[in-house]
Amino acid sequence: MQEALVFGPTFDALSRALGLRLNAEARARFKALGVDFDAPLQPAYPFETWVKAMDLASQLVMPNATERERHLAMGRRMVDSYGETLIGKALMTAMRVIGPRRMMERMARNLRTTNNYTETKLTVLPDGASQLWCSKVASTGFYCGMLRRGLEAAGAKEPSVEATAHDGQGATFLVRWS
Repeated sequence: MQEALVFGPTFDALSRALGLRLNAEARARFKALGVDFDAPLQPAYPFETWVKAMDLASQLVMPNATERERHLAMGRRMVDSYGETLIGKALMTAMRVIGPRRMMERMARNLRTTNNYTETKLTVLPDGASQLWCSKVASTGFYCGMLRRGLEAAGAKEPSVEATAHDGQGATFLVRWS
């Protein structure tokens, strides 16, 4: 089995999401995790490094919030900042063109622009809602924020995303919009 990796442009988006909060002290903390924002980013980083870096970033952005609140906010911020990267610009344009339903159908492909490990399974429910399973989810809060912001960017009105299950294999989300 290959090592789970998160690609360098995702860390570029993370640095963009931090903005001015990525000061010298924060850079030193990221460097201790194995991410040197003062050097060219590596092509990819281990999944475990990503999990620690995302959590640190969320603490820098919302230091007084709960972990869930921080991760929700970080998921949203990451969609916006990833949209500023070269790969992200193309992805965001495609999402706006294809709309929320097709965006959900292509979620594995969308997430694979950020890593080498994500697998997904989408089930459309009789009421029009969707159930999305994603492999290797460290933070359901992060995914809820990311999916909701992605749906908004794709044109969904009033999207809601709720984690309904989470185990060692992945997580399931109930996704609705009007």
